[in-house]
Amino acid sequence: MKKKFLLGLAISAFCLYLVFRNIDFAALRRSLAEVRYLYLLLALIFVFLFTFFRALRWQYLLNPVKRIKTTDLFEITTIGYLANNILPARIGEVVRALVLSKTEGIKAASSLATIITERFFDVITLLLILALGSRHLPLPRAKGYIIFLAGGSFGLICVFMLLIRYKKERLFQMIHNVFKPISGKVADRVQQSIQGFGQGLEALRCGGNLLVVSALSVMIGLSMGAIYFFAALGFGITLSLSRLILLISMIFLGVTIPSSPGFIGTFHYFCIKGLLLGGVKDKHLALSYAIVIHLIQYIPESLAGLFFLWKKGISLGEIHTAEVPIEAVQE
Repeated sequence: MKKKFLLGLAISAFCLYLVFRNIDFAALRRSLAEVRYLYLLLALIFVFLFTFFRALRWQYLLNPVKRIKTTDLFEITTIGYLANNILPARIGEVVRALVLSKTEGIKAASSLATIITERFFDVITLLLILALGSRHLPLPRAKGYIIFLAGGSFGLICVFMLLIRYKKERLFQMIHNVFKPISGKVADRVQQSIQGFGQGLEALRCGGNLLVVSALSVMIGLSMGAIYFFAALGFGITLSLSRLILLISMIFLGVTIPSSPGFIGTFHYFCIKGLLLGGVKDKHLALSYAIVIHLIQYIPESLAGLFFLWKKGISLGEIHTAEVPIEAVQE
């Protein structure tokens, strides 16, 4: 864990070096001073709408386990964001599971199972966005590869979801047999993760729930797009659909690689690259946007998370030591 944390710090530091290399700070200050705050306020509203839709989707996934108010799940989701922003190892999902266990008496394993399912829906949504918007991307040579990768991955995920619902025991055994020659421990961990995903799909046995969760996943994607779109207007940047998709895809890539808490450095570097590839010519303008869009999410989420921690009587020390072994998914 410590090695991974140090690697993340090193990558973040290197990205920050690339971001601020050859920057004229006077030009950067001018770009920041010219921002139109009304558009930033609109972006901030969508930050909280994004969290609300995530909490609502989580509620539907948790319904077979226990019915919980959306407001409570909103608070716990925000606490998870706080953990990702200030703690190493992107522990936010584990913190969500533990806080839910502490406040609602739900086993952490059951909560983690629904969180795994959330991640699959997030990936599916991103793949669909890429597939639908790829023909508009300003990257002619990459269009065919993107369509093939996104469409193929989406199809495989859909097949996988059907297998895990209707042929899960056979699937679990097959997965274990595939990974066992590599390492028995790895095989067990992969199988346990897949079993957790299977538990998380329990809420989707009803076709109506599947439709609602899918619709909420789309709303989450649209809310994310609105955050970046309105913040860009604040800097006089108009993002077409294709450029918005490109920007979100680049940022998604940036936050998946190891980094410091809060994705500092990696978020900024890939955000700037997304804007420059999308036609923004001024690097200072792109950097100003990257700084502000990161702060619009980082500061409100962290402050709200601290407030909800206080409200629930949980200390920062408790979430810092949060740990749920992957074996818990078997419970």
